Amino acid sequence: MSRDELIELLKYCSPNILYVVEGQNKIIKLHTPFPLLVLNDIGSLYKNQIVFCTELKITYEGKIVFHVGGKNYHLYHFEVLT
Repeated sequence: MSRDELIELLKYCSPNILYVVEGQNKIIKLHTPFPLLVLNDIGSLYKNQIVFCTELKITYEGKIVFHVGGKNYHLYHFEVLT
C-alpha cells in the first residue's frame, strides 16, 4: 500500500472504534477499551487470558493491529468478546 493510499484509508478510520459482525449479520460498534480473548501464547500474554484493547492501529499493508498492554499485536491472536 502506498503512502497516499494509507493516508486516504486513515481518513475513515478511528483508533477507538471497531465494528464487529455478530451472528445473524448484526453489526455492533465497540469502543475502546474492549475485551479480547487470547487464542495462543504470544509475548507476555498466554492462551485463554482476557485482555483489553486500548487502541486500534493500521499497518502499512492495511491490516488492523490491537494495542494491548503497551504493545501491538495482530488481530489473529485474539477473539473479540462482545
